[in-house]
Amino acid sequence: MKPQREQRKNLKVVHLNASSAGGAFVAAQRLSCALDLLPEVESTHWVFEGGEGDFFLWADDWLKKKWAFALHALEKLDFLRFEREKAVRFAFSHGKTGVNVSAWEAIADADVIHLHWVNKGFIGLNGLEALLKLNKRVVWTCHDMWPFTGGCYHPRGCDHFQAGCGNCHYLKSPADGDLSRRVFSAKQRMYQSHGGHLQFVTPSQWLKDQALKSGALTTTLRHGIQVIPNPIDTDYFYPARIDISGIEGIAKEGIAKEGIAKEGIAKEGIANQGLGNDVGQGESVRGHIDRDDKAVSKTFTLMFAAANLGNAAKGFAEFRWVCNELVARGFSQVEALIVGENRIGDLGLKCKYRELGFIKDAEQMREAYWQSDVYVTTSHEENLPTTIMESLSCGVPVAAFAVGGIPEMLVASGEHQTGFLVPTLGGRWGTTDIFMEQMVDELSNYIVSPESEVNHIKQNCREFALQNYSANQIALAYEQVYRA
Repeated sequence: MKPQREQRKNLKVVHLNASSAGGAFVAAQRLSCALDLLPEVESTHWVFEGGEGDFFLWADDWLKKKWAFALHALEKLDFLRFEREKAVRFAFSHGKTGVNVSAWEAIADADVIHLHWVNKGFIGLNGLEALLKLNKRVVWTCHDMWPFTGGCYHPRGCDHFQAGCGNCHYLKSPADGDLSRRVFSAKQRMYQSHGGHLQFVTPSQWLKDQALKSGALTTTLRHGIQVIPNPIDTDYFYPARIDISGIEGIAKEGIAKEGIAKEGIAKEGIANQGLGNDVGQGESVRGHIDRDDKAVSKTFTLMFAAANLGNAAKGFAEFRWVCNELVARGFSQVEALIVGENRIGDLGLKCKYRELGFIKDAEQMREAYWQSDVYVTTSHEENLPTTIMESLSCGVPVAAFAVGGIPEMLVASGEHQTGFLVPTLGGRWGTTDIFMEQMVDELSNYIVSPESEVNHIKQNCREFALQNYSANQIALAYEQVYRA
């Protein structure tokens, strides 16, 4: 697995991620692949546990898989005595368990150690400190707020991380010196003692602004934070149903060689095993996507995606309200296209809908975007959602709540509009009907917009993605960080 020294490139980077699922993994994998294409960078990606893929997997046998599961289970079992309620169990990590990766051959041979999402029993506080003690260049892309809080991934309106945590609303017995304060203090000491070679990167300006407020970071770390968006393959996620002739950056032959028909319908694969067009009101059909442009022309498809539809933070309840309100306003042609594991049973939708289940395959996700008129994200907490980037790159506008880094990803009005932004409750977790009604108002107007206006917005989406999220330019930005 290790290349010969004479074949080695000038800079060797190893990426570390806890799991082969989730947005952080996707971002890390895409970045590693893009970096490896650069002439002076050799990039590898190590994943703690999960399925097989184009990366190195630590838990690659029965014993290691059991050990990886045990480490995560031990962390959650230990947290039981602290947790306020079951709903917060996976929203907080005290970082007490993990493996010591500092002795791995891949780490020893690397010039740069690039951390991504390392929780879930992978690298705890002791493991992080061991890595920092190696005095190698360590870059940590923050996919959430855990690196600079007392244990939460998202504080949901709490500002205690600014002054040392404590009195944590995730804990059943909050106090000045509670678990969050102890975890926060441990991070603070670690960064002060061993943070000289550490560089934080955030995918959004919003997340950087949160990090700047954290008392856990040293002055040097706060002032050195870089903002670099997550990458996507804009050559893979491309528009299929709009006129792209005038959009810079799309190869004229690109779509043809991918086997797309003139109507934008895939000639092979998913289309051949697709769904029929007899999906009734409130009726769910699971499976692949049927691309019937004649049917699509009569419907307006809203796409929603979440790993688990039952995760309240992802806002499926709000998405359902939006769909049902559109129907109540007379838009009978509205259809919902839903991606994610259904753990809630009856979805309660009054419009036609299709469930695609949990999708891990990028090709199927691209097909889902192509089937959609608008991608809707009603999440209560987000950083820089990969799905929004993919949707924009496919030329599909986005309707979203203005949370986290999402306002940086959308232009809500004017000549360069790429979607619709709806305000929320001043940073608190939750929304009110008035904000959801605003989203319905925006979507109602868009449904009846002239085709020329719709195509213009779709072109804006593609251009925005090309300018901000192409994998090659993101890889070049990271190379500069590595060499700083």
